[in-house]
Amino acid sequence: MPQIIKTTNQLIINSLYLIGELGVGETPDPYMLSAGLELINELLAKFAEDSIYIPYLTELAFNLVAFQPSYTISDMVPNPDVVADRIVDLSYANYTVSSAGQGIIYPLQIINKAQYYGVTRLLPLNTRPGFIFLDKQADESIITLYPAPDQPYPCLLGVKCMINSLAPNSNLEALPPFYYGFLKYSLGRKWLSYYPSGNWPQTSEDEYNDYYSAIKNANETDVTVRPSAILSRPEPFYWQNILAY
Repeated sequence: MPQIIKTTNQLIINSLYLIGELGVGETPDPYMLSAGLELINELLAKFAEDSIYIPYLTELAFNLVAFQPSYTISDMVPNPDVVADRIVDLSYANYTVSSAGQGIIYPLQIINKAQYYGVTRLLPLNTRPGFIFLDKQADESIITLYPAPDQPYPCLLGVKCMINSLAPNSNLEALPPFYYGFLKYSLGRKWLSYYPSGNWPQTSEDEYNDYYSAIKNANETDVTVRPSAILSRPEPFYWQNILAY
């Protein structure tokens, strides 16, 4: 039996199954698909207002710019440095230095904003970077490297991104099953204003509320890395000192 690929269209179909407006094996009409996509993006916008974000894991590759320490990442503001969904969390970061026909991968230590601004730094300092931190804003994410890169190194970030909007038949394979289920029940519930005769028993409402409460009450991810290096820092506290830990 072929595996069903999770897509925006499949999510719409499953939500219609949920309320009984489509039977198994039935094909949705174009209106169902277009209206379903519109409802999904309305839900994503509403969730964002309530500080509820639908995350997925991915890798983000781009080239650093020589002497530029900070980079905006967004698909919601004009002219970002990197066009992508906003970042919720960093899991790893590295860049590659070419040497004798080979690539040497250097890891970046992930720190937070307080660790960056709370220590002595030399500015400008342009060399191979050692640290990176993420600043999450409403419409964009900003990553800052220290020191600033002295060359346009290829950079790779392991990130948890938030879905800002979806297009027709977008691939949702990277979406965790829990959040896929939440979107399915949220969309099914939203369909009831279009199909008042849809089947939505109390068990479905309870399931939706369980999803919503679990996500709403979840704690924000802590991206602090190796705080002991900060608490026991030598003086003067330049970036070379941290690398010794």
